[in-house]
Amino acid sequence: MARIGFVGPSYTGRSTNINAQRTLNLIPEVDQADGKTVLSLFGRPGLVLFAYLGAPPIRTNGTKTVKGKMYAVMGDKFFEILGNGVFTQKGTLLTSTGAVSMDDNGTQIMLIDGTYGYIYNVNTGVFAQITDPDFPGADVVTFMDGYFIFNKINTGSFMITSLYDGTAIDALDIKTAERDPDNLVNLVNDHGELWLFGEYTTEVYYNSGNADFPFDRKNDVVIEEGLAARWSLAKYDNSLIWLAQSKNGKGYVVRANGYAPQRISTPAIEYQISTYPTIGDAYALSFVYQGHPLYLLTFPTGNATWAYDASTGLWHEWGSYGVGRFRAGSYAFFNGKHYVGDHLDGDIYEMKPEVYDDRGDPIERIRRTQYIHQGANPLFIHRLTVDMETGVGIASGQGSDPQAMLRWSDDGGHTWSNEHWTGIGAMGKYQKQAIWNRLGHTRSGRVFELKVSDPIKTVILGADIELTEGR
Repeated sequence: MARIGFVGPSYTGRSTNINAQRTLNLIPEVDQADGKTVLSLFGRPGLVLFAYLGAPPIRTNGTKTVKGKMYAVMGDKFFEILGNGVFTQKGTLLTSTGAVSMDDNGTQIMLIDGTYGYIYNVNTGVFAQITDPDFPGADVVTFMDGYFIFNKINTGSFMITSLYDGTAIDALDIKTAERDPDNLVNLVNDHGELWLFGEYTTEVYYNSGNADFPFDRKNDVVIEEGLAARWSLAKYDNSLIWLAQSKNGKGYVVRANGYAPQRISTPAIEYQISTYPTIGDAYALSFVYQGHPLYLLTFPTGNATWAYDASTGLWHEWGSYGVGRFRAGSYAFFNGKHYVGDHLDGDIYEMKPEVYDDRGDPIERIRRTQYIHQGANPLFIHRLTVDMETGVGIASGQGSDPQAMLRWSDDGGHTWSNEHWTGIGAMGKYQKQAIWNRLGHTRSGRVFELKVSDPIKTVILGADIELTEGR
């Protein structure tokens, strides 16, 4: 028996004959205290219904927490949600689809729907459209130093409201990001600086205290990376992260290191992104889950969700059964818990680590391994033992006799064997081993794929193989 590389990230590039690794709904974790294995995989959290707001989907970016309450946009409705899941409609929008943008000044929430703007006063409960004739419409909004700041659609300009009053706007309170003539795509307050993201370049502004207009450009900052997708921008692990493009290319993920974007996507990830019909509809969720800073980048047209983890520097995938991509389209940290809004309907879910399904739907946890090979020599594989946490079956029903499926490919992932199932231990059977015997031979190398879909705790540590090398 020999230990083999069995756990790892998703890494499938332009040829599966080189690398066909896939990690779906399993989060890689590095042990930092000399444990049994350095790298292991554990299942992503499941989803439990918290509130059902109605039939239309929760809109992208459509959840936010302010002063101990959650607010959500579903279709054309704006809701306030309490900690017990009780919700009340507080307003009606003039649009019903598309992403929204929200920020607050402690008293007011400014809500932008891509055409119109609205203000909700969290103290009085009044929701109203912004009717100031100087409001030109906007896509995005952020708050900084007492001002709501928003873009002017299809221009390189941004505007500010009056101090602590999102309802009052002066047409003269406008400035244009001038270093490059591209349109302003998104903006964000980060560490007390205003970042303005264009299509191909990014500028950084600061509060200069100028009486005419308080924000001025940092002339010594030049960032030759813009946004390939407006909603891919996220605050992440004390930094900023986004799907980038420049005048030399697009479709790669960068993270700001000071004012220098560092590329964190792999060639394999970038290849996958390049295969999607469009990437401009991508959106991101960012949160810290059990010590893992996660950036979830979803491509609706590509029907895929990629997850980057700063604690390991590795990428993996999230997905939902029968859907493909992960079904969350918005995120809010509320009452110390993680919540997501469903892009398919009006559900808001709590993400819970001790839950192993998505509102009753199974979660397919898949690990497709590195190549096992010995040059050009054939291998006769007698036994594979997957080292995983066993004896984790539940008391009754699906998962009381949990199973793991194994299949394999000997041609670079182009075709696959039949599925082979084995038990991984009823509740308390902790010494049960996940073993497959008499696995045939391969001449070019083998890739194994393991799948667990029962609603059980899933932890994979590695694998041991017994084989004979031929000549």
